[in-house]
Amino acid sequence: MKSKDLKQETIEIKVGSEKKIKFPIVAIIIFALIIVFGGSILTSREGKTKNTVKSSLDKVVEKSDLESVSFTYNVIAKKCKDDKNCDLKSNDIDDFKYVVSCKGTITAGIDFQNVKIDVDENKKVITVQIPEATLSKTPSVGSVKFLNEDVSADELPNARNLCAETIKNKSEDDEKLLPAAKEQARVVLEEFYSQWIKAYNQEYKVEVK
Repeated sequence: MKSKDLKQETIEIKVGSEKKIKFPIVAIIIFALIIVFGGSILTSREGKTKNTVKSSLDKVVEKSDLESVSFTYNVIAKKCKDDKNCDLKSNDIDDFKYVVSCKGTITAGIDFQNVKIDVDENKKVITVQIPEATLSKTPSVGSVKFLNEDVSADELPNARNLCAETIKNKSEDDEKLLPAAKEQARVVLEEFYSQWIKAYNQEYKVEVK
């Protein structure tokens, strides 16, 4: 089998509560209102705005596993016959020990423990500064299909590792991934605090950056 097209790569992006936010925005709002009406916010307004804003976020994080965005990649991974003399750009399948079609998912999000909160008591402005998003360490590899004929099943674990490495490299080169994850985190926090502030003190304005 020669000159098989090995160049096709696709990406599926699943943002927000569609898949990877395991504690959806609606649930965050409900939980925020529970905190408010449970009295933990209403009893600590005087001089403790910053601590109250932070503690409310901490309680949400405690009750959830917040992930911002998941990206599913379909890639072609190639294992060279000779690592020292190999052209990964070759589309000739016989140039490689094996070639696999892979599908895997990697997540990107922010560390909510690194969210910075500042309060301007005079201007009644609460500023929530979110950190840069980062990638999860290891992709979750789904389907793996050998495109070569007569490849030993013993190679499957190695092929899955190659797929994970290929997907990781692909995600690191994806300039849209981390900005999308950070934006989703901003949307989550903005929605949470827009509901939170209504019960806390409507004189305040919340800015999430």
